Amino acid sequence: MTGSSVTPARGLAAHMVSWIVIGAVVGWFVAYEILRFGGDSPTEAGLPALWTGGVVGALLGAGFVVLARRAEASGRAIGFRRMRKADITRMTTTDREIVRWVWPILFGAAGIIALVAIVIGIHWLTLHGARPKSSILMVVWDLVVAAWIFDEGRRLQDYVFEGIDALWFGCLLTMVLASIGISRSVIVGGQVVVIVAAAAVAATIGIVGWRVAGGRYVPVATIVGVLVAGLCLVAPLVW
Repeated sequence: MTGSSVTPARGLAAHMVSWIVIGAVVGWFVAYEILRFGGDSPTEAGLPALWTGGVVGALLGAGFVVLARRAEASGRAIGFRRMRKADITRMTTTDREIVRWVWPILFGAAGIIALVAIVIGIHWLTLHGARPKSSILMVVWDLVVAAWIFDEGRRLQDYVFEGIDALWFGCLLTMVLASIGISRSVIVGGQVVVIVAAAAVAATIGIVGWRVAGGRYVPVATIVGVLVAGLCLVAPLVW
């Protein structure tokens, strides 16, 4: 059976939700870093950053989707046209083989990230005294990303590609948050594993997106994903 009979392409709502989540996390992170630079403690910066940067980022993410949809409808798509469902009969043998070895990687990475999130959650519950809210936010985000990666892996099985662009950004954010976890000594080994797993997903879906988009030049998304992973592993040791 092909994807057309198994997995429907996502509509506007799913596209909107994915970018709202990404916008909210990016906005929160930027506002959090600004407040920390201004002298606030992690506890003091966490919630205000969520209500300011998180809300603004979510609104910007929703606005981007609206603009991208309108541009696409008018024939002036922003960047590459969004990838939806591929016609398997028109894909090359190489492309089909790439998809077949990519989705198991996504399933494995989703399981690994979920497992690390559970370990961090258990560790957070065993802490005495004040428990850092940032740790539980990491747990929630990692579980969301794990479910997201698993869902996209299931869709890749049916040659549905439309969500991998947003997931790529989600993986970059996951690596950045894990790097923050390393700097705060929150289950350092687990955070390293999360960075490696998210990097594997970003790199492989970067290759898929590159092939589906025509395979011109070099897979930039894959290269960027690997570079961000390296920076996230090194940054906590430098700063």
